[in-house]
Amino acid sequence: MRESHLRRHLDFISFIQETEGYRMSDRSEQLARDVLDDDLSGDEAISSIMDFHRLVTDGEIPRSADGCYPGTDVYINYFGIQDPDFLDEVETEIVSVRMAEILAGPQEWEFDFEHLKTLHGRLFDDIYPFAGEVRYIPITRRTVFCLPQYINTMATQIFDKLREEHYLRNQELYEFVDNLAYFMAEVHALHPFLDGNTRTMRLFFQQLSHSAGWRINPSGTEDSRLLEADIAALEGDYQPLILLLHDAVEPL
Repeated sequence: MRESHLRRHLDFISFIQETEGYRMSDRSEQLARDVLDDDLSGDEAISSIMDFHRLVTDGEIPRSADGCYPGTDVYINYFGIQDPDFLDEVETEIVSVRMAEILAGPQEWEFDFEHLKTLHGRLFDDIYPFAGEVRYIPITRRTVFCLPQYINTMATQIFDKLREEHYLRNQELYEFVDNLAYFMAEVHALHPFLDGNTRTMRLFFQQLSHSAGWRINPSGTEDSRLLEADIAALEGDYQPLILLLHDAVEPL
C-alpha cells in the first residue's frame, strides 16, 4: 500500500478510536500499519496481541442481566479482564487491527443493517460475546437511545430509506453532506449494540462515502466539536454536524 494511503487509513483509525476516548499507543499504530501493509494478517496480529499481554480465553463465559461483571461496569469479555484500563488497552489494539484489516480488504459492501452488524462483529468478536448482536437492554448516555424492542423495526425503516436514496450516490456535495448527516444521526440514535456503536457507525459511513465517491477526512476535526455535533443531531438539530461534514468531506 502506498505510504499516502496507509497514512490516511492510520489517521482515520486513530480518529475513530480517539474520539471515543481510546488512545492509540505506538504499538497499536504499528500493528495496524503491519496489517495495512500486508506484513501481518489480522489473525497473526491478534495472536501477537494475546502473546504480548499473556491473554488466554476463559473456558466458560458468565452471563449477567446488563452484560457486565457483577458489581462493575466492565463488559464480560473472553479474556476475563475486569480491570477497565487494561481492557481499554487490549480493546484498542484489537479493534485497530480489525479496522485495518477491513480497510485493506475488499471494497464491495451491501449497506444494510446486516452489514452494520457484520462490521460490529468483525471489530469486536475477538473480545466480546455480544459482538454483532442487537442489544437487549436500554441504553442512556446524554439521551435515551432506541429501546431494544424497536431496534429491528427502526433499522428496517432507516436502511430501506437509505436504499431508496441509492446509498447517496451521484449527489453533489451539499446534497450528499445533508443526507449523510441525516443518516448518521439516525443510526446513532438507533445505537443497536451494547457497546462499540459509534466506532462501528463511523467505519460504516466512511465505507458508504467511498462508494459514493467521497471520503471523510478527519484532519482538523476536534473531538469536542464532533461530540457536540452528534448530540445536537440526536436532538434534531443537524446543522452543527452538517457544518462539520462540509469541512471534512472531500472527493476521492
